[in-house]
Amino acid sequence: MQTPNKQMIETGRLRLRRWDNSDIHQIHLLLADPDVMQFSENGALSESDQITWLQRATTQQPKSALPDCLAIERKQDSRMFGYVSLIKDLSRVQSGDVEIGLRLMKSVWGRGYATEAAHRLI
Repeated sequence: MQTPNKQMIETGRLRLRRWDNSDIHQIHLLLADPDVMQFSENGALSESDQITWLQRATTQQPKSALPDCLAIERKQDSRMFGYVSLIKDLSRVQSGDVEIGLRLMKSVWGRGYATEAAHRLI
């Protein structure tokens, strides 16, 4: 199930897909939550920082390949509840390596979604 602007990777329960501007409503629940953002370098993000984050995520994606950061949504109800990313920041990893990143809303913690998304992205 692919459309030109919404390439996806699917698992049994999830879709890993490109970001779009309609995700701002859900991204707020994720990036503003202090528990979810506990291990982030900057902590929970303000509303303006969330908009900047989503704009960067939607505009920096290559058009010909899947991007480094994908929204995670449940197939059952198409609800976006997190993201999975591959980070190539040389201040954090060695040349040629990548770091996998995940953020999920607390309401879905403990259901195996992080493992499922990470395995499929890898």
